[in-house]
Amino acid sequence: MSISRRFYWLIPVIFLLLLPISAFGVSKEAQKHFDEAMRLKANELSKAIVELKEAIRLEPKWVEAHYHLGTFYQHKKLFDDALREYKTVGRLDPKYPKLHYVLGSLYYTQGVMAWTKAAQLDHSYLYKDDGKQVFYKKGTTPEKAIEPYKKIVEKDTSNALAFYNLRGVYYDLAILEYQQAVKSYPKDTSAQYDFGLVYLERAKIDKAKEQIKILEKLSPGHATGLQQQLDMEEAQRNMLKGKK
Repeated sequence: MSISRRFYWLIPVIFLLLLPISAFGVSKEAQKHFDEAMRLKANELSKAIVELKEAIRLEPKWVEAHYHLGTFYQHKKLFDDALREYKTVGRLDPKYPKLHYVLGSLYYTQGVMAWTKAAQLDHSYLYKDDGKQVFYKKGTTPEKAIEPYKKIVEKDTSNALAFYNLRGVYYDLAILEYQQAVKSYPKDTSAQYDFGLVYLERAKIDKAKEQIKILEKLSPGHATGLQQQLDMEEAQRNMLKGKK
């Protein structure tokens, strides 16, 4: 499976994941802007963002509006803006449904993009990860490790190693978020599947196989799909080893 194929299906899934829910306790004016944003999101996302921002201006603590604004930003690949909105949701309502799932998808998507860039610059980074590598110093959290790598790649867009390390940090953050997602909603097949994918990207094969077993009970189709991804990745790794 190509790198790009792993990435591009994710954003539309997240974007359409939740349908708008009627709000309680918000002003009619804010609700009007929210409803207009939902109407516009399919074809005029930039205008939808403007409407949601106005709804939030009127109702700053409206969790659902912040959540959807985050998904809109993620769809437009405005990842820092999306993260800010998701973090706001977490502060306002730590138990908001799907919060950890979309945070996991956000980090996973950014990890794939960093990996793509690293592999384009140097093909040796395509399957360099052996599942045992650590991408930040002991005692440092993944979140704190991101910024130094981001600054490096902003200054030097040809630094394949920095993109590769950034990829690893994003994947580790995705793993942490997916762990919380499946803990809260163990029957969420999308979260379980994506959790398996990010384990596979980090070459944690045993963990990916555990996810396949979980999915066999929840959704055999998802289990088959993840098994196929694992088989293809192992075949590609073996093929590259044979060329060395």
